[in-house]
Amino acid sequence: MKVFFDTNVWLSAIVFPGLCAELLLALDAAGHPLLTSRLVRSEAHAVLERKFVRHALALERFDSLWACAASIDDHAEPADDADARLVAAALAAGADLFVTGDQRVLGWGRRGAMRIVSPREAWGLLITPAR
Repeated sequence: MKVFFDTNVWLSAIVFPGLCAELLLALDAAGHPLLTSRLVRSEAHAVLERKFVRHALALERFDSLWACAASIDDHAEPADDADARLVAAALAAGADLFVTGDQRVLGWGRRGAMRIVSPREAWGLLITPAR
């Protein structure tokens, strides 16, 4: 399954130990392709530089892991909704899962064949069945 992490999932995986970090590692081990985009990178950089100044390694760690994901084309519309742009880009790239912690986006449920799920739901769909 192709998986796209929303910016907040990337940030949780990089900065905090826990489910998102484990999910990032487990996806690689299970061979599920991880998709990303330049918009995710720019949003993550802005947050890391603004909120986690003391975590200098976080930016370096993010860039290293982000570079391992397959970069897809961003969508320019709707210009005023970055979440909708990320979902549209993931859908256009053929992602099976869009993983986010954003309650508003989780409420969208599904876009075409792509499911929008929480990190815990992604774990259940991708990792638990493989065990």
